[in-house]
Amino acid sequence: MVFQSRFIMGWMTLLVSFAQVAPSIGQDMNVAWYESFFQEKNKNTVQDALDKGMASFDDAVSVGDKAAEAKALNELGLIYLIRAHDFEAAIGYFISALGLEDTLDLKEGQIFTYLAMAHMSAVAGEYDKCGELLQTAWDINTKLNNTDVRVLILNEMGKINAAKGRADEAFENYGEVLAYKDEINNPKVEALALFNMAHLYTVQGKYEEALTHHKHALSIRRSIKDRKEEAVSLNDIGELYRLMKNDEKSFANHKVALEIRQALKDKRGEAESYNNIGALYYKQKKIERAANNLQLGLQAGLESNDQKEIRKSYEYLGACYEAAGDYKKALEYKNHFFDINDMMQRELNAQQLLDKQSSYVISKSAIKIQKLEEARREREAELINQKRFRNFLFVLMALGLVIVGLIFYLYILQQRSNKVLKAAHEKVNQQNLELQELNATKDKFFSIISHDLKGPLNSLSSFSNLLINHTESLSMEEIQMLARDFDKSLKNLFALLENLLEWSRSQTGNIEFSPEPFDLGAVLEENKSLLKAQAENKRINIVNENAEELVVQAHKNSVSTVVRNLISNAIKFTPEDGMITLNLRRNGADALFSVTDTGVGMSEDVLNKLFRIDAKLSTKGTANEKGTGLGLILCKEFIEKNGGRIWVKSKEGEGSVFYFLLPLTAPV
Repeated sequence: MVFQSRFIMGWMTLLVSFAQVAPSIGQDMNVAWYESFFQEKNKNTVQDALDKGMASFDDAVSVGDKAAEAKALNELGLIYLIRAHDFEAAIGYFISALGLEDTLDLKEGQIFTYLAMAHMSAVAGEYDKCGELLQTAWDINTKLNNTDVRVLILNEMGKINAAKGRADEAFENYGEVLAYKDEINNPKVEALALFNMAHLYTVQGKYEEALTHHKHALSIRRSIKDRKEEAVSLNDIGELYRLMKNDEKSFANHKVALEIRQALKDKRGEAESYNNIGALYYKQKKIERAANNLQLGLQAGLESNDQKEIRKSYEYLGACYEAAGDYKKALEYKNHFFDINDMMQRELNAQQLLDKQSSYVISKSAIKIQKLEEARREREAELINQKRFRNFLFVLMALGLVIVGLIFYLYILQQRSNKVLKAAHEKVNQQNLELQELNATKDKFFSIISHDLKGPLNSLSSFSNLLINHTESLSMEEIQMLARDFDKSLKNLFALLENLLEWSRSQTGNIEFSPEPFDLGAVLEENKSLLKAQAENKRINIVNENAEELVVQAHKNSVSTVVRNLISNAIKFTPEDGMITLNLRRNGADALFSVTDTGVGMSEDVLNKLFRIDAKLSTKGTANEKGTGLGLILCKEFIEKNGGRIWVKSKEGEGSVFYFLLPLTAPV
């Protein structure tokens, strides 16, 4: 059976490996990698970035790593797109990357290439083309089920829909982003979606809804200590309050945003905040304060080369000095405003021309992209056919396995029959052992009856003998005392019978040793009183040294039987005028009980046979009392079923000490 299992597992592993053969994805491209190209980079120049990208491409080509080659092409395309603004070069690299990714079936690479081309289309104002490319990326990712990529695409779709004036579709896109917030566990993405929704509400004039979303985004950015974006949120909230004509709250938010930007040394942000504060002061006709803030905004704008904020500073400074009556400075700043406005208009015209050229480049490349898309779909259909063929081979090989299994069937059947016979033989042996144990248990039970009943019956015999032979010499009080002792012995005898019946039920599985709290010291005293007459017959003094109440968690009746047996054995093996000492004390989480006698003790050989059913031991007492040798076996069984432990220390001629431990109840 083992041989067949290993044989089948080996073939199954081979089949699974064959059925799951697919090109490995070695590009290591993910959302963080893609978004890193859109972050501010000041460490190296555009040329340095291009040189580094080309070096990565050459290395990949030299070692024949096509996946790395496709990644390098994507990196070069993104650098040309975002930093060099060379759309023609960028689209060339993206198309080359798509060709490799389609050949290697690199789904992740295809997604990010389509996302990059979608971004390029959005920059060129080709929103419809951008939407098509984003949808292609979405369709590819549907098979991969990458939540981070899905959220990235939804954010981009939201931006495009907002730019096209489709507010409802944009809200739906951002709402889906928020629905995935628990899966992606990226608070920045959640905050950005809320921020974008706030801007959509602002455009619609729904200022209260916009404020709610801005504040939610702000709280998230504060919780993750994103100081730069926190300042952006505060600035936009300040502008929103300005639209709501709440200048006090507008000032407060702009000032906090300015403090954060000053701490971050964000000159572009400082320029924006100073200008917004200056505009508010100008609105309130606090011309000097407005001019001071606008001058600081102008300085920060010049340092960061932010033409938009520089133009705003010039515009408001001209208005401030005109309001203050300083027409010379007002004219100077207005001239600066017109100059930079003209320059920005020229740049805008140039950018529009560039966008038209970019649109032409994108349109010219659309045919190539379409062909690549068709090739991708054809390849997917081919892969489906290959998968079907592999599945067909898999079925054939599975049938081969069935045939091999049939060949081994008779061999396995033989092995199984041998195992069944062996198991049956072992079961018969086990049943024989259980029968022997049951017989031993039966013998034990009947022996214990005689062992445990002898003491009380001797007491009863003594009392009846006194009443029969000495009635005339006994006073009425003595007869009443004997009658009371007689009654007490009968009751104790009845209790013994009950205990023995409980033990017999435990042997047949009809009783559970359910623990309960009880005072072990009280049990000692009860059994001492019970066996007092038996001890007095041999003039043996029983001393109970227990001085405190110790509550144990055990089955009371079985523990009482153990105590009674141990004391009875001590009486049996202690000569006349001897002493038996009962001791009970706390031992950590347990109660430790001991019975010490001044009896005959035991040899090493006798000690080794105690507590063993397979080595029956019967020793006569000091007064030739007969025993079964099974009382201690009963004691061991009861103590262990109560979660305790029993042991003995003894030397021949020096007496014996029997101990047992039982768990104390936990303090309340």
